[in-house]
Amino acid sequence: MSEIELEDAIVARISEIAAPAGHNGGPPLEDAHIPEWGNDGIGNYFYWKAAHRAAWKHPSPGIAAFRMRKAERLGVTYEEYTLEILERGRHLQVEDVERIAAIKRKRAEPVLMPDFQIKALQPSPEVGATLAEILVETVANGGSVSFMHPLPLAAADTFWKDSLASAGRGERIVFGAFDGQALVGTVTLLLNLPPNQPHRAEIAKMMTRVSHRGRGVATALMGVAEAAAIFRGRSLLVLDTAVEDGASKLYERLGFQLTGVIPDYALKPHGGLTGTMIYWKRIGAAKAA
Repeated sequence: MSEIELEDAIVARISEIAAPAGHNGGPPLEDAHIPEWGNDGIGNYFYWKAAHRAAWKHPSPGIAAFRMRKAERLGVTYEEYTLEILERGRHLQVEDVERIAAIKRKRAEPVLMPDFQIKALQPSPEVGATLAEILVETVANGGSVSFMHPLPLAAADTFWKDSLASAGRGERIVFGAFDGQALVGTVTLLLNLPPNQPHRAEIAKMMTRVSHRGRGVATALMGVAEAAAIFRGRSLLVLDTAVEDGASKLYERLGFQLTGVIPDYALKPHGGLTGTMIYWKRIGAAKAA
């Protein structure tokens, strides 16, 4: 089978299983995503995830090269070309003049990021319950945050009770991102480090609701966490993220430097080993120097 035939076969399979007619193949758009597949049954959601992986995350070298050549000929980026496959289930062609023009016009549109209120979280039954739901959702969706799927809600609740108690002792800060009254994301700034490391802090448990991903929540949380670390006199931030399905692109965009990769560091939530990527960033006075 040629590269083009293989690519066409993948697109055909995406069109077949991703979603019914009139649907763009994405996950449900309701505000609440509990459980992660929403209220319309489990099957279609995981079909969509499989289609997403096939179209975007794990193309073969031959398919990736084909897309790059085709995108270059059409005057679009690799990402724009692949997103068209994912969203519309078809290849861009030379005759798609209007569609290609629309894609190029979109590049010039300002990206409006919604305002999220970031707050240090205090223990309460409501906050604990929502954090537990976010943790369970993140693990079910493949997020490597130290837990395995399926994660019992009670275990997630216990984790956050301990974490918020630690925050009450000044050992960490648990930040929450609010869209209106809804808690939609969280990140933890670890401050209680060994006596010979008073100058640094660690980023942990970065999580965003599935319904709010791609809307700037993580970037907003990271900005506030970094500012809090600087306010407390810290000059170095460190973090780690999984090689597969991690947030390395976000962290690199925010100025974090990759130290290296430890292979087979941990189990993925659904099984199988993955490596971890270690990052650092100088902040505050150290960054200015």
